Amino acid sequence: MTNPAGSPLRWLQDHLQRLMGVALPLFTGRGVFQYSFGLLPYRQPIHTVVGRPIPVVQTPSPTKDDIDRLHSLYLEGLTAVFEDNKDNYGVATDKHLHFI
Repeated sequence: MTNPAGSPLRWLQDHLQRLMGVALPLFTGRGVFQYSFGLLPYRQPIHTVVGRPIPVVQTPSPTKDDIDRLHSLYLEGLTAVFEDNKDNYGVATDKHLHFI
């Protein structure tokens, strides 16, 4: 939905933001009995991909090294799942995950 600066819709959104202190997002969707207008999400497939489990030994007081080791295993597993499945879901082969 286009909402350029100076449009009546943008004016209303800016006015409500100043009044309430929160920006209200604009969204559209489909209706219950018709699909041209409404607030329900559009029908899109949801894909779930699950990676290998990460073995964790339960400790009552984990050290920072324990947490860092598990965190790095998690990031490695997440990267592996992404790289193994990106071709199946239309992600370009030259795209990679970068953690900040």
